[in-house]
Amino acid sequence: MRRILYATLALLTLTACDGSAASPQAGAAGAAPSSASITDCGTFTLPLGESLPGAAAQCLVDAARAGRAARLMVTQSTDEGDPIPVTYTAGTDRTVEVITDSRQDKFGVKVVTRQVCTGPVATNGGLDFAECSPSTPI
Repeated sequence: MRRILYATLALLTLTACDGSAASPQAGAAGAAPSSASITDCGTFTLPLGESLPGAAAQCLVDAARAGRAARLMVTQSTDEGDPIPVTYTAGTDRTVEVITDSRQDKFGVKVVTRQVCTGPVATNGGLDFAECSPSTPI
């Protein structure tokens, strides 16, 4: 009985370690860059009235202008203290995807939206863009 148990465990272990099963292929067309190839510009939770550190904004701007993938995550509070996470992802095409999650805003529209922006600029305490697509729910 023990031999059967060990044989079954060994077979399950080998099956679990086989990477050929339904795993996504790296570098597939349309695939997002792996997290190892994305520059991390930081994760910040900013209380009301606080500003984004200039170095974090500049990190994203520099990456976007150079066509390097980068990510910056910022959570800001509403006047009532509700957290609004925003994720900025610079792509190799020099655009910045902006995902805003307002589902925790007690007095606002509870939706996650996406914009694609170009021409990022680090401003005094934040980011600005030359142009952005309309905000669309996702």
